[in-house]
Amino acid sequence: MSAPNYDVRNPFVGIDGYQCFGCDPENAVGLALEFRREGDVVTTEWRPRPELEGYPGVVHGGIQATLADEIGGWYVYAIIGTAGVTKDLAITYESSARVVDGPLRIVARGLERSEKHAVIEVEIHNASGTRCAIARLTYALFSEAVARKRLFFPGREAFLPEDS
Repeated sequence: MSAPNYDVRNPFVGIDGYQCFGCDPENAVGLALEFRREGDVVTTEWRPRPELEGYPGVVHGGIQATLADEIGGWYVYAIIGTAGVTKDLAITYESSARVVDGPLRIVARGLERSEKHAVIEVEIHNASGTRCAIARLTYALFSEAVARKRLFFPGREAFLPEDS
């Protein structure tokens, strides 16, 4: 049986105090990322904005690292089915992610997983398919009970489409 494809629901929208820089659609200065599960990977597309440049016309490297970190966290939600925190992030910048070459396509896939850790690879590509950056992230995973108590994790089902 093949893994499902669907838009990952953001169950945090509307929660008092929620203003994530990466994924809150109401955060005016944030990235407003939305995610899609495509089989065993999580994807997003993001249109770069000039106010998030480092060098003129180039997306700041810290923003690219944030994109990688955010989608890695949503991989933990949508694929693994719990919550975790970033333990390590290593990113290699291969080609300039230019603002005019958007939208950027970002893909997260699992490399390794144990009960307490997950290693996730994230690739960032420009609209023509050139890989701009590749990141390797390690997340410390929590049991669902701990994730619910400490990280406001609403449960695996909260990320599924509403009609599921």
